[in-house]
Amino acid sequence: MKTRRFVGILVVVAMVFAFSSMAVGKKLLKDYNACEVQGFVVPPNTPAPDMSGEDIADKIVYQLRRYAQKYGEFDIVVREGSKEIPAGHKTLLIKGEVTEYTRPTVGRRIGRSFIPGGEYTGTAYFAAHYQFVDKATGEVVYETDLRTSSTGSDDTVDYAILRNAEYAAKVIYKLK
Repeated sequence: MKTRRFVGILVVVAMVFAFSSMAVGKKLLKDYNACEVQGFVVPPNTPAPDMSGEDIADKIVYQLRRYAQKYGEFDIVVREGSKEIPAGHKTLLIKGEVTEYTRPTVGRRIGRSFIPGGEYTGTAYFAAHYQFVDKATGEVVYETDLRTSSTGSDDTVDYAILRNAEYAAKVIYKLK
């Protein structure tokens, strides 16, 4: 009786590990060898400057080129319209929308200084909704929302945007 129960539990645990490894091992972006980044849309109801959409696109290109150099993810990473991608490359198009743009404030900095370790947290925030699209078919392969904050000494929205672009590159790295 005890051995049956033990074997049954062992089989269930083995099945859970097998199914979870299949789910984790799914690589959605493995076939893409070129990446094109489109300027992000800044909706009129978001308190963000119009240039923040172009800023995030430029920083995504920078971070993806870093990761491509280090891990060999893509052969080509370009901004939309800057260069022509040669034929024969399967292209991933990254586009999105700016959803939050919060500037740092002195009041929040002062308030966080009373919390132990709070002075190392940032008060500037940036968030965007990302869509990863197969350029040939126009099909959305993956969507995600990323929200980042600045850190203590670099308490600027520009740094929060840079961190957001780096997280986007990490998401692509995990999916590739």
